Amino acid sequence: MSVKVVSCTLQELFNTNKKAIENTAIQGQLIIPEYQRPYVWKEKQINQLLDSVIEHEKISLGEKPMYYLGSIILHQDGDALKIIDGQQRITTSLLIQKIINPSFQSNISYSSGISISNIKYNLSYLKSVSEKNIFEYRDEDVLHFFKPENINVTLIVTSTEDLAYTFFETQNTGGVRLDGSDILKAHHLRAIDCKKTINYQARRWEHYDKNKVEYIVQLLTKIRFWDNRKWRSFPFYRDSRGIKNAIIDEYTINTKNNFEDISYHYSAVKNEGGRLFQLHESNYKQLKQPLANGNNTLDYINEYIHLYDVLFGTVDDHRVSDNFYEFRNKVLHGSNGTLFLKELFEIALIAYVSRFGFYKLFDASLWLYRIIYSLRITNQRNVREDSVFKFVSANQFIDNILEVFTTDELFLFLKKFNYKLDTSYFEENTAKGNHIKTLTNYFSKIKTVKYYKQHPLEFDKDLMISITQKLN
Repeated sequence: MSVKVVSCTLQELFNTNKKAIENTAIQGQLIIPEYQRPYVWKEKQINQLLDSVIEHEKISLGEKPMYYLGSIILHQDGDALKIIDGQQRITTSLLIQKIINPSFQSNISYSSGISISNIKYNLSYLKSVSEKNIFEYRDEDVLHFFKPENINVTLIVTSTEDLAYTFFETQNTGGVRLDGSDILKAHHLRAIDCKKTINYQARRWEHYDKNKVEYIVQLLTKIRFWDNRKWRSFPFYRDSRGIKNAIIDEYTINTKNNFEDISYHYSAVKNEGGRLFQLHESNYKQLKQPLANGNNTLDYINEYIHLYDVLFGTVDDHRVSDNFYEFRNKVLHGSNGTLFLKELFEIALIAYVSRFGFYKLFDASLWLYRIIYSLRITNQRNVREDSVFKFVSANQFIDNILEVFTTDELFLFLKKFNYKLDTSYFEENTAKGNHIKTLTNYFSKIKTVKYYKQHPLEFDKDLMISITQKLN
């Protein structure tokens, strides 16, 4: 068995059916094995490729390196070069050449109906890009930047199919898999041009536990997705690949490359006898603000990692009342069927502090707890993740926290929310019953499970009275 690793241009790869790559014996017709998955790229992946080409074009070095398209894994099978990894990039590159030069012939055959359909669709899309009918590319001749003779690839050519797939699996699944937060960190560190700042941001990031960073980045991403003006569905917790892609898209593809470090904060202006005073309502950046590559995104995420530590971690902050910490320690948990509710409560409180700072934080925590944990006792069994998603969307829940003008307006919204206790599966040692016991240990007016099974309408009345007494 043998492996050849060759660096060449994309043009040389396209021409292997005519002549061998210089100084190598690599020659043959590029083909796509029938068992390979079809060509599935759409606008999203094409745009990502075009954006990286534009970014490379703007590099102003004396001797600019070639644009690097990545590694391609091939299996040399007689006169054929079977594409094991790289079909999506190669096919898209061929389509771009077809748009630039309509007489271009690739000599690669496609038999999959899905591939042929997507090729037709993407040809139409790339033609629209070429004719400047796509808004994002009206100012750039981006397709003409994509010159095969100036694009570098690394070829890994194996003598057996098994060896080719060994390389493919190692490249895609071997070793320690990167989380979405690892990839976004690397992306934004590369965008910083000051070595001292890079070291500072890297040390700052690595100060935190890796799993905690990933979890908090997921919380922030949900907040950004749960916007009723442009609602986006966040993947379910078992869909690790979907979650990873959502994070990568949000903090790499959707971040701006203008390098302007601009942050947006909530503020109000007070008029006192004609004198205007600007009041910053929160020290924290707006959660849904646009982000730019480099320090801007890294600072945004690090700021909220620290806030999470203040609210739910080990940091005891003087701005936070002891009442809140007592409530958090005695009541907040993810057991008794409330794991997804605990996560939603954390999201809601992060949103609240982003909007109003630590002002009336204890009040907000109790009223938010009432409405969020109502799902625990209005559902027949344990709360499912899709129930939480539907609740947030139907009540525009995150929007109502971030878009109100005053805390009183928010608290009124939370107090007016109505629900009814569901008494099915409502016994002493059930999840619902244990949840009631947790409340009994903290709120003086909360009665027994047996009482509320007979008087379900009394539960929320008692809870609201208990909250008011705590706040008084």
